Amino acid sequence: MNKMLRKLTFTITEQANPLRTRSIMDLCDYLTDKMLVPRFAESGAKWDHDFMTFFTFDNASDPLQPTGTIRFHVPPLFAGCAASLESAIREELGKVGIQVGAFAPEKDPADPGATILRIPIVNNPTAALQPPEVNMSRMRGFVVLRDLLGYQPVNSRYEFAAENLLQRIASVTEERIAACTASPVRDAQSPVGVRRLPSPISVRAVHRCLDEVKQFAEWAVSHKYARLAAY
Repeated sequence: MNKMLRKLTFTITEQANPLRTRSIMDLCDYLTDKMLVPRFAESGAKWDHDFMTFFTFDNASDPLQPTGTIRFHVPPLFAGCAASLESAIREELGKVGIQVGAFAPEKDPADPGATILRIPIVNNPTAALQPPEVNMSRMRGFVVLRDLLGYQPVNSRYEFAAENLLQRIASVTEERIAACTASPVRDAQSPVGVRRLPSPISVRAVHRCLDEVKQFAEWAVSHKYARLAAY
């Protein structure tokens, strides 16, 4: 996956290792880091997470919701170890109180020799303990966080004070959003043959991102957290 299309992670900087288990999408990353990475390390193997993902969400599930179905594509290195993998997954999820249903193995249509484990997440109490989800790609972050709100990333990491973030969001105007989302289109009447017009799709996406970031910052303020970050 293109790194610019990967999701930004918003977090509270006062927490040493903030738990990210709020949504199905978060749980895919959580299980990768907590269960799969150590197993690869024990086997002396490595893989590039940017180009190969083993935990994904089922198309029938909303990946931003706390419950749904995760699809685990069993790595070829661990073929025949489905039982021990299921046990390890249940153990990791149980540590944070997440309840799962019966695992359902199925064959991978793209590779009949491979196995997929369907993991139903039936109860996720951690969702209520964490800030609201912010669904924003790194590319969209350049528009919203850098161009619109004026934050400059350092080593691909943004940092902001919660109160200041809310103030900057409140100061955003429709004119600034239009300027940040404008793209060149052909215009025969223009002296240069083109003119810049805001994209309705991009404008809606920016409004959604601003609203989600605002909810995140408001949650932080209400829970007495002052410093936030996105990376």
